[in-house]
Amino acid sequence: MEETNIKEQALLFDCANNKRKIRQITLIAILVACAAALQMLESPLPRLLPWLKIGLANVITLYAIIRINGITGIFIATLRTCLAAIIFGSFLSPIHIISFSGAVSAAITMALINRFIPNSSLCIISVFGAISSNIAQLIAVQLLFASNLTFWFHLALIILIGIPAGLVVGKITYELLKRTE
Repeated sequence: MEETNIKEQALLFDCANNKRKIRQITLIAILVACAAALQMLESPLPRLLPWLKIGLANVITLYAIIRINGITGIFIATLRTCLAAIIFGSFLSPIHIISFSGAVSAAITMALINRFIPNSSLCIISVFGAISSNIAQLIAVQLLFASNLTFWFHLALIILIGIPAGLVVGKITYELLKRTE
């Protein structure tokens, strides 16, 4: 009799655990799709330099870092750049490599700041993510195309653009987190 109860409890635990895993996978799939859609929507917008943009897809990455964990945020950034590149037909092209380097760099930076400086505001986390993304993209551009690019001039410009972009992403992420509690 007691052995049956143990088996039933184990089965119930297994079902609950499977439901939790399915919910988690579904949430991650939705977040990847949303981030890829934001990346694709932002792609045709005009910008000062070809690789500089606000980075609205990083809203979803930062959301995942805060709501789930840093590894998931990095995973979402990786998958969304690949998905967007596949849809645009630019997978493994220089454009994809530049986008990938920026997205993953931002995700790693934001995850590390969130992990090791836990009381940081979303705007601070996002600003450092934006600057990290822009620096990684600048390095990728320099390695791929322009070895004689004036790095220091562009670095100053990147920081000036990264701060307001990060503030926008941080504020949007804050609103998203507030509305999905």
